[in-house]
Amino acid sequence: MNLQTQSPRTSAGPRTILFAALAIFSVAAVSRAQQTSSSNANPRQVAPAAARVSTGHLVFEGGAGGNFGAGLQNGQYVNPSFAGLVGAGYKLNRRLTIFVEGNYYHNGMPSPVLQTARQTGGSYNTFTISGDPMLYIYHGAKFGAYAVGGGGFSSVRTSFNGPIGKTINCRIYSGLGYKNFTNFCSGKITGSSYSTTQAMYDFGIGFQGRLYPNRRESLFVESRYVKIMTPANQLPTPNLGLVAITGGVRW
Repeated sequence: MNLQTQSPRTSAGPRTILFAALAIFSVAAVSRAQQTSSSNANPRQVAPAAARVSTGHLVFEGGAGGNFGAGLQNGQYVNPSFAGLVGAGYKLNRRLTIFVEGNYYHNGMPSPVLQTARQTGGSYNTFTISGDPMLYIYHGAKFGAYAVGGGGFSSVRTSFNGPIGKTINCRIYSGLGYKNFTNFCSGKITGSSYSTTQAMYDFGIGFQGRLYPNRRESLFVESRYVKIMTPANQLPTPNLGLVAITGGVRW
């Protein structure tokens, strides 16, 4: 008797393939759930990028310095003295910032003016408020150079130590133009002080240096020409011009 042994054939039937696919899917689902749980446990990984970017565009500034009359003519009517600056701006982009600025200029009266007005002392106090775009010509990581200029309104207050009254001697000019004393001689100005309000504009250049690499604070120094449309026939002088040199900090 011959016995014949045949090896069983193994074949992957449809049920086997289905079970294998379900097993692979289950393992993948569990792995995905574990990754999601780990990501939720660390909020820094799911925080949107926009939440980590600073959106502050406001800039503030303050400074002080000196000023003097621009040109020989204006130098006859005002003495060099001090100046102050405060402002706030909005940074449109890396190179352009729009500022609203307030400036104060104090100037004394030269001795020829006081002699003509027969006064022992006097001063000019000028306040301006203006809109001034600032454009960076060079903007590096530590240093920058910029141009600034704009326009607005000003108020100039002229004050003497005593009342003018009729003490002024209009026959004495002390090298000054008669047009600056017309209102005094005609009796239109008789008190110890008066003020005027008029338009103004300014422009200049400046330099800026950052104090710390990762902070906003920076030091600046700048020079501006300031034109004030003061009226004729009274002090300080028609269309007063000043040059201001100011240093300060922006942040």
